Amino acid sequence: MRKLLLAVAVTAILALTITPMVSAAGKLVIYSPATKATTDLIVNMFNKKYPDITVEVINAGTGELATRIKAEKVRPGGDVLLTGGTETLDTMLDYIQPYKCANDADFAPEFKHPEYYYYAFSLPLQVFIINTKLVSEKDAPQTWKELAEPKWKGKIIMANPSASGSAYAQLNIMLQLYGWDMVKGMLANTSITSSSKLSYQNVANGEYAVGLTGEANVYNLKEEGYPVAAVYPKDGTALRYDTVSIIKNGPNLENAKKFIDFVTTKEVYTTVANAESRRMGRNDVAVKAGLLPTAQIKFMKYDEKYAADNKKAILEKFDDLFANK
Repeated sequence: MRKLLLAVAVTAILALTITPMVSAAGKLVIYSPATKATTDLIVNMFNKKYPDITVEVINAGTGELATRIKAEKVRPGGDVLLTGGTETLDTMLDYIQPYKCANDADFAPEFKHPEYYYYAFSLPLQVFIINTKLVSEKDAPQTWKELAEPKWKGKIIMANPSASGSAYAQLNIMLQLYGWDMVKGMLANTSITSSSKLSYQNVANGEYAVGLTGEANVYNLKEEGYPVAAVYPKDGTALRYDTVSIIKNGPNLENAKKFIDFVTTKEVYTTVANAESRRMGRNDVAVKAGLLPTAQIKFMKYDEKYAADNKKAILEKFDDLFANK
């Protein structure tokens, strides 16, 4: 059903907004921690408008891609970073090319960098994914704090915050709400995986009862028929966003600008919102029917600047606790 909806959404948006084709050529390399479904959807739309631009996508975790971008500083291999979280982007602005995109006026000030280093793509709200065959929504953990309770030992999975931007956000939510003692308790119960995909796929497959992930992953799996549900923590989740940006000194700057101008349109964001269950970074794009209304979600006071400024120290502390759990 979800694949049919995605196909219908893509067909409609291409017919209405992405034509006619525009003359351009060359190559574009996209680094992205987004799912392959998301990047394939966007690239297919982009190539309908720019059929002569060859697009290569490299999918990996935000942390891995940030490390790669820094290592390639002398000779960058990528042109665009699609969906990196602000906690990571704000630590690597020296590697990002500012660009005021064609749709700049359509973004509220809180959804773009004031000096145009990046624009909001989507709002990946962090939730608990549960396998409803293993735990009911009523009996599932309802707060971040509950993840540290002994009864959840061996039943939780989370991605490594060093490799995953989403996991780093999850870690900071717990830290800012409860501190390191709670995180230590959570770690005692939790399996840490190097892949953020496994943190939701292994719950869907029944290997774990609870996982930490973005809400879109839960709804997409549910549409595919998996026995999963999203639990929105009653002690709050973070209202934060992932981004689109241009990698500084990338090999295909003009094509990178074309991509940023394209991907930030209302039409593309609307298609992604409906096909991929994402809340988007433009206020004129509606939330997909079936998602919990934003007004019903509790948000905690999340300090993104603290998370960005202290990332190295936080990850070192986490690694130490993980190694000694």
